[in-house]
Amino acid sequence: MIKTGNKTKKHQLVKNRMKSLSSFNSIGHRLELVRSLNEVSWINDSKSTDMGATAFSLENVQGPIVWIVGHNEGERNLDLVNELAQDKVVEIICYGNFETKIKYYFASKIKYTYKQELHDAIALAFQNAKPDSCVLFSPACSSYLNYDNYKERGDHFKEIVNQLV
Repeated sequence: MIKTGNKTKKHQLVKNRMKSLSSFNSIGHRLELVRSLNEVSWINDSKSTDMGATAFSLENVQGPIVWIVGHNEGERNLDLVNELAQDKVVEIICYGNFETKIKYYFASKIKYTYKQELHDAIALAFQNAKPDSCVLFSPACSSYLNYDNYKERGDHFKEIVNQLV
C-alpha cells in the first residue's frame, strides 16, 4: 500500500494508533453511536483530539461520511487522513473560531464548508447527510478553546443531535 519514505512512517503511526485505541471501544465519546435518524448514523468521537485518532475513526466507520472537524490547527498532519478521507468522506464541515488549512488541503477534493458554531455545523450535516451515511464528529483537535474538556464538547454534540427532528 504505502511503501516509501515518510509515507511508511505515517502509515506505521496510524497502525500503531489503531492498535492502541482498539482496546478503548467502550469509552464514551469514542466512536459512540448517539442515534440513528432518517437512516443516518450520528457518531460522537469527541475524544479524537489529533489526526492519528481521527484516522482510526475514519478507518473504522462505514462511509459515506460527513465529517465534522474542529478548527484548532495544532500539530495536524493531514497526510494521516488523506487517503481515508478521499475514499470515505463526502463532505467536511469545519466549525470553530476560524477556518483551518483543512480547507486548502481538501477543498478541491471533497466538499468543504465552514461554520463558526457547532450547532450550525450539525444543522448543515443534518441537511446534507443522505440515508445510509454517517455523520462523524471527530474534531482532531483539543477542546480547550471552547470547552473544559473533550467530554463537555462531546456532551454538547450529543445534546444538539438528540434535539434534531
